[in-house]
Amino acid sequence: MATATKILVAGDVRGQYDTLYARVGPIHEKKGPFSCLLCIGDFFGEPDAAQLALAPYLSGERSAPLPTYFVASSGLMPACMDGKGGGGEIAANLTCLGQAGTREIAGLQLAYASAADEEQASEQLLALRSAADAPGFRGVDVLLTHAWPRGAFRRLPEGALPAELLPDRDLDTVGLERLAELAALLRPRHHFVATEGQFYARPPYRLPDGHGAKLLAMAAVAADKKQRWLYALALAPLSATGGRPVEAEGTTDCPYPYEHVKDVKDERKRKRERVKDARDWVAQKCWFCMSSPNFEARLVGSINEEAYVSMAKGPLVSHHALVIPITHKSHSLELTEAESLEMRAYVSALRASCAARGEALILFERYMGNSQFEHMHLQAVPLPVDRAELAKATFEQEGAKHGIRFEVLPADTPLSSTLAQPEPFLHVELPSGERLLHRLRSNEKKHPLQFGREVLARLLGQPRRADWKVCLPALAPGGPTIDEAEQQTTDAFKADFAPFDPTLVDGVS
Repeated sequence: MATATKILVAGDVRGQYDTLYARVGPIHEKKGPFSCLLCIGDFFGEPDAAQLALAPYLSGERSAPLPTYFVASSGLMPACMDGKGGGGEIAANLTCLGQAGTREIAGLQLAYASAADEEQASEQLLALRSAADAPGFRGVDVLLTHAWPRGAFRRLPEGALPAELLPDRDLDTVGLERLAELAALLRPRHHFVATEGQFYARPPYRLPDGHGAKLLAMAAVAADKKQRWLYALALAPLSATGGRPVEAEGTTDCPYPYEHVKDVKDERKRKRERVKDARDWVAQKCWFCMSSPNFEARLVGSINEEAYVSMAKGPLVSHHALVIPITHKSHSLELTEAESLEMRAYVSALRASCAARGEALILFERYMGNSQFEHMHLQAVPLPVDRAELAKATFEQEGAKHGIRFEVLPADTPLSSTLAQPEPFLHVELPSGERLLHRLRSNEKKHPLQFGREVLARLLGQPRRADWKVCLPALAPGGPTIDEAEQQTTDAFKADFAPFDPTLVDGVS
């Protein structure tokens, strides 16, 4: 019989390291030893406070009682994480796994993904697909994702869903669809999630190949024990077990409508079909293609022939908008002349709208070059004029922390005149007209996915707003749903933007 590996799993730590280890230490000593502690969700919380809380561990004054591994978030991180976003040890027994990947720890096959939105989840799904496509793949022992998978509550028997679970949320909208696909793809025996602040253990379910799986949502680390935030697990590695595990009582069908294609011929056929009709296939998965089932029409503030304006999901500030080509294009260098003209007309209109409110507009575009799902969009973020004047210096200062160096381009310099060939980039357009260009390949460090938003959030003195989920509409009992609140935001934008909207004449379409 295979020997079981004993591990501990904790939810969002958010800088509460002493609270975490005050509980973990005695459990490790009395009921262990445990091979490791896995932390899922927000490990740091506010970066500066986390740096202070970690100081005794970084100096060696204190140490974690057992090897601790955490998954990096895409938001702002404390100074001790400089150069470690892709993974690495930051102190004795304290190791960052990175944002997405696979790793063997204590004999267990571990997969992890930090995605906070569908765009990130799509990119991480593609990055992790190779693990499932490897010969002889049978699944992973543990999957860690910050967010919940969408649809986890499907196919539950009557009465199995606790009435007190996320009472202010529409459970059909909780989680990310691409993480549901990832869970079906990787077939984890245990899938741990966090970020919602509540403990929940779903009844076990069977995946399409008959493999059994459990989903466990962890609460945030806290001194009280009202919500369970620590979980102990003894698990024999899948690689050491023979045959399929015995099905637990109460096992349900898989809640996720995905299957992993294992047959090589079927996989090759599927890839050929994607190439044959790539545009339609990508559009079905893309958040910004209007033909996609993922498209959220309530966020659209204006539509023209070649481009449209959408409200940002979880806006950093009021009137935070996206300017997007209707046709799926990966970056602005692919735009036709007609598309480019319409998008610049929208930019000019947004600038005029900002000026009327006494604000200035910051624009930025990021092209990662690692996903066919990238649909080019310009982030258009209004800022108070005094804050906007500091944008150039702030981008350069924050960039230096990540090894990001900017080329400063004169006003009205077309990107195409500097980038003769498409390559991954971050392009910022300042209110003065000056442009900042960073070529991602010039930096050995992994580019922070939400760097542009992180810089502007810090510039506003609100670093937590770098996380778009923090900026979603607050729900109140009897108040509007998130969808309804977002529709209200869009309607308010349309009213403010109407005098400047290039698709309107005298305010009438």
